[in-house]
Amino acid sequence: MKLHRLALCATLLFALSACTGGEAPPEEAPAAASAAVEFSAECPQLDGVTPLPEVRAAIDANEEAFLEAVLAQDQETLDRLTADAMSYVHENGQVSTKQQWFEDYLSKGYLEAVAVPKEEMRQICSTVFTVSTGHLRLNGEAEYPATSVTHIWAKKGDDWLLVHRHESHKGGPIGPQLPQTGGGNLTDQVGAEPTPEVEEIIRRNEAEWVRSMIETDRETMEGLVGPSLNYVHVTDHTSTREDFMEELMGGFTETDFQQTTLRQFGNTVVALHNAHYRHVNEPDQSRSQAMHAWAKQPDGRWMLVARHSARFEPY
Repeated sequence: MKLHRLALCATLLFALSACTGGEAPPEEAPAAASAAVEFSAECPQLDGVTPLPEVRAAIDANEEAFLEAVLAQDQETLDRLTADAMSYVHENGQVSTKQQWFEDYLSKGYLEAVAVPKEEMRQICSTVFTVSTGHLRLNGEAEYPATSVTHIWAKKGDDWLLVHRHESHKGGPIGPQLPQTGGGNLTDQVGAEPTPEVEEIIRRNEAEWVRSMIETDRETMEGLVGPSLNYVHVTDHTSTREDFMEELMGGFTETDFQQTTLRQFGNTVVALHNAHYRHVNEPDQSRSQAMHAWAKQPDGRWMLVARHSARFEPY
C-alpha cells in the first residue's frame, strides 16, 4: 500500500403500518437488524500466508479507505469498515471499543494517518492479518516514532471488517501513561462472545501457553503456535515463529495474564490480556496489553497466528 498523508476536510426512515379494526397485528418479519450474516467460518485451501488475489485487493482497498475516513472524520465509512465489536489498543496500552474510539479520539480529529506495509499480508481461512509501520496522529499530538500496527480483518457476508487494531513503539507513550493495572477494557461487553466450546479450548490453550513459557516447554509451544506467526513486541520489533522459539529457549521466570477478554469472529478468536513476562537474569518487566489471535486450522486445531503487545510504561 502507498504511504498515505491525506488531509480531507442516513437517516433510515421506517414506515410502520397501523393495525386496523380488530385484526391481529401482522407477524413481524424476520428481524433485519439481527439477520446480519455471521462472520465466516469458511476455510479455502491456502498456504496459510498468501491471500487470494481478490482478498488482497479488497483488504488493500479497505486499508486505504480506513486512512482516508480517519482524516475526514467520516464516521459513516468507518462504521461500515469496522465490526461493532472492534477493539483498538493504543500505543500506551489503552483499550478502546469502537464507540469509545469514535467518541474519545475520532471526534478530536487527526493530522496524519500513515500505513506502510512492514510484513507480508497473511490470510488464514476467513481472516486477514496486516502489519504496517504507521500511526494515527491526533490534532495537537507530537511527532510519532516508528510504530508497528497490526490490523485483523474478518469476513462477514461479502465484506471484510476490521475487528482489531493494535499499536506499539519503542519509547515513551504518546498518550497518558497508564499504571501497571492498565486502563479500562470494555471489550467483554461489546458482543462476539465465543461459543462455550471454543472458549474452553482457547482458555486451555492460553493456560498451556503460560505454562510452556515458564517451563520452557518447546514441544508443547510448537503445537500451539502457527507456522506463519507474526509476534510484534512492545519495542516495535517483529518476531517470526522461528525467532519466537529461540526467544522461548532463553527462559522466563514469570508469565501471567490478568483481565482476559475473548471475542470470536468466525474461525478466529481475539484474546486481550493484561500480561506480564520476566526473562531469566533480567530485571522485572512492565506489564503490557497483549493481543493473542487464535485461528482454527483446517485440521480443527486452534493455533496462535498473531500476537502484539503495547507496554504500559516506556521501554
